[in-house]
Amino acid sequence: VNALGPDLQGRDVTLIWSTEEEVGLKGAAAAAERMAKENRTPDFVFAIDTFVSSDSPLELKRFADAEIGKGFVIRAVDNSNITQREYVDRVVKLARENGIPVQFGVTGGGNDGAVFTRYGSLNIPLGWPLRYSHSPGEVIDTRDLDALAKIIAVLAKNW
Repeated sequence: VNALGPDLQGRDVTLIWSTEEEVGLKGAAAAAERMAKENRTPDFVFAIDTFVSSDSPLELKRFADAEIGKGFVIRAVDNSNITQREYVDRVVKLARENGIPVQFGVTGGGNDGAVFTRYGSLNIPLGWPLRYSHSPGEVIDTRDLDALAKIIAVLAKNW
């Protein structure tokens, strides 16, 4: 949070790093349950994860179409969550106003923010596109990570 600067006064921004995402979102589920018991359920969750893209020579573009090098991705729909259109549009608007390249897409899998929705949070998952997920040769463009870092700062200050 210190990297975001001193302009977060009056805002409650919580950053969580969780484990066991691939085996049932267990770390995020534990955090969501604990926050709910403490009456600290967030209004919005921006789960950060990869966006497995079809941007490769062998993939069809009908699904998971987000080009590597064209900006961060809003996971509008995945197997665990459907982000309400107004929130996709709001993130896109903030990104464009701040000169941050942005895409949105539909993919499989799930994201850690989905477990917060059972407690009333709205989940707006974000990520960076990549090829060949879970392999020794994953491919990303660091400009997409830079875009993701920039939008996280904008969201923390302006959401």
